[in-house]
Amino acid sequence: MLSSREKISTRQAIILFILFMFSSLLWLYPFTAAKFGKQAGWLTPVFAIFPYIGLVFVLQALFKNNREANLSDIIFKTFGRVLGTVLLILYLIWMLLTLGIYVRFFAEKFLSSLLPNTHMNFFTVTLLATVFYASQRGVVYIARTAEFLFLVFSAIFFIIFIITIPNFEVINLFPVTHHDILPLMKSTYSSIGIWGSLTFVFFFGDKINDKEHIKRFGLQGAVYLVLAALMISIQTIGVYGYSVIERLSLPYVFVVKGVSILKTIERIESVTVASWIILDFIAISVTLLILTSIIKSIFALTDERSLLSPVTIFAFIFSQYIARNRFELENFFSLISIPANIIFGFVFPLIILVVGKIRGKI
Repeated sequence: MLSSREKISTRQAIILFILFMFSSLLWLYPFTAAKFGKQAGWLTPVFAIFPYIGLVFVLQALFKNNREANLSDIIFKTFGRVLGTVLLILYLIWMLLTLGIYVRFFAEKFLSSLLPNTHMNFFTVTLLATVFYASQRGVVYIARTAEFLFLVFSAIFFIIFIITIPNFEVINLFPVTHHDILPLMKSTYSSIGIWGSLTFVFFFGDKINDKEHIKRFGLQGAVYLVLAALMISIQTIGVYGYSVIERLSLPYVFVVKGVSILKTIERIESVTVASWIILDFIAISVTLLILTSIIKSIFALTDERSLLSPVTIFAFIFSQYIARNRFELENFFSLISIPANIIFGFVFPLIILVVGKIRGKI
């Protein structure tokens, strides 16, 4: 039971994380799994989950004796005010870039799949206005909304997987031999980068009430991630084969376009794209809350809600200039976002833990 209505549970935080990164997983994971893992790419999540499990244990250790703190507090405690501020500024810059990327991706997905003749600003303004309104209610409101949307999205995702089964070709998934181990390890690269987003959620860790359960719910989240990623890869590679999937920009939507229900109801990709609104709404809302929490810690502010307006305006402006087209955006995400997420999501938390243990701060 929560001790305060102003806080959320660790379970809700993990749900926020899953929805936060799932949009990127749907887009990038099938492509990289097919490109590097070939016909064995569907097994990628089995290998990729181990770094995530390690991150769960790192986060549990960071908050073991700091249950009322957020990640910014632990950074200050470990490195001091000066070095801690430098590290937080790096996180701030990266999360600002991430926010702009997510906003632009949201618009690009609609432009390329459903409404190609609509001006991009229509999508960005509509979503950011909704996110701004919801974020003013705070992380508790977002988390409770996410719980419901998580159930809706999971149901849609599972139903689409079931109706795709008749299109599977077993020959696209086999054979798998010991020679596929090295390619599979290479294919885990993008998944690891995406799953590193778990770290960012704990920047509002002071609003998470029961952080002693990070390991418990984090590992439950690992089970969901593995099953969901397996379904995505089987659904894409299993239908068209790796040679086709690795050449597509939106392979999941492409696969769903070929699905029909009882050979009468077709073009259900609109349902898939619509469900992506759920994911992007949560991803952008969570990123916005993370940013305001970081800025609040850097400048020792008492209330972060006044920061929502300037950060939202930044997101709109930056999303217009981060890339000229979808291909530049995809390259930026693959070449810059993934390695940066690994550094900020995995490397830095481990460094914080090691330094904190050496200095006796954690």
